[in-house]
Amino acid sequence: MYFMILFFENGRLGNQLFQYHGFKSYFPKQQLFFFGCKRLKNSFDNLDVSFIDEKNKLNNLLFQILKKILHFLSEIGFLGKINQLDQKKDFNLNVRKGLLWNIYVAQNIYFQHNKCIKQIINPPIFKKNLLKLAQKWLKNKNIFPKKSNLVFVHVRRGDYLSWPHPNFPAVLDLAWYEKAMSIIKKKINKPIFIIMGDDPYYLQDVFKESKSLIISKNSPEIDLVIMSKCFHGILSPSSFAWWGAFFIKSKRSDKILSNFIAPKFWAGHRLKKFIPQGFFTSWITYIN
Repeated sequence: MYFMILFFENGRLGNQLFQYHGFKSYFPKQQLFFFGCKRLKNSFDNLDVSFIDEKNKLNNLLFQILKKILHFLSEIGFLGKINQLDQKKDFNLNVRKGLLWNIYVAQNIYFQHNKCIKQIINPPIFKKNLLKLAQKWLKNKNIFPKKSNLVFVHVRRGDYLSWPHPNFPAVLDLAWYEKAMSIIKKKINKPIFIIMGDDPYYLQDVFKESKSLIISKNSPEIDLVIMSKCFHGILSPSSFAWWGAFFIKSKRSDKILSNFIAPKFWAGHRLKKFIPQGFFTSWITYIN
């Protein structure tokens, strides 16, 4: 049965990638309409989804009003509703028909679970202009992507300073990154670390640039391309960092073994329990 799925932006680029692949995996024949998600739209060429952008502040206000109206109509059963059930060990979706049976509104779905990861076969293709910009930046920094000693280091701050709980935030301290970098130095010869994240001033304050440590000040879209050009990665507990590692792993057809390091329990490293539950990735090494 053909129907439309309406989804309003919920999360950054990494989340949006999971959401896109999740919807295409679970609803491959349905028409997707993404409201917002500009970074996703601007990053890839071969996405099978219709984007509806907000172009100015007034348009954004209308988006928010429309979002509330559509969510309300799905709650009272006039429109269909798709939402993620409380995630424990398993991942399940609740799909409920509405009176207008061919329109469904999707809410609070992230698709961050091993069950969803296994269904990701081929990642989307980066836009050519982003590839050129990333290549130009690497060349200006005298970095050669074919070298097997390139390591991305992703530092997530922002909302991670208080999420998932103000007393147990997902943000990682400098000591953890130094430990992870030390492990990489023992595994590969003369690594070159490319540091990136959502707080460039913090990166400048805590990391000292050198020939073997370079700070990226690019947009997230370009940073994701730069990540894909590396061979190894040190990950913050962020979906964005996960996708950077996934792009590397998906293109490795040679015999070079990539090393990926992330915090134990992912975003729940301070609580000592995995957050999100079920989001364990076998090819990542998790450390305290």
